[in-house]
Amino acid sequence: MGTTAIIAMNNLDAHRAMVIAHRTNNAFATGMLTASIKALKAELAKRIVKITFLKKDGTITTRHATTTPSYAGQFVNGNGYCSDARNVVSFVDIDAVGNKWRSFRYERLISWE
Repeated sequence: MGTTAIIAMNNLDAHRAMVIAHRTNNAFATGMLTASIKALKAELAKRIVKITFLKKDGTITTRHATTTPSYAGQFVNGNGYCSDARNVVSFVDIDAVGNKWRSFRYERLISWE
C-alpha cells in the first residue's frame, strides 16, 4: 500500500510546481524540486549557499550565491523582472567579478548546501 503525503503550498509554490511539472513531465521531480526551491530561496535570503545546477549549454556548474538584502541589495537597480515571473531562481554570484546576478531554471537544480 502506498503512502500519501500532504504538502502545504502557497500560490507561488503552486506556480513553481506547475512550471516544473510542465517542463519535466515527472511527478516525483516536481514534488522534490518544488520543496527544494522553496527551501533554497529561504536560505539564499539568509546566507551564502553553494548551488550546483545544469547550465543551458549542458554543463554542470557550482556557484556561491546569496540574495541577502545586506549583500545583494547593493546590486539591485530596480530595472529587472521578478525572478519568479521568469520561472527561474536568481542570485548574486559572490565569486564572479563584480558580483553578477545569475539565474537558473527551477528544474535544473541539482543540489545546494
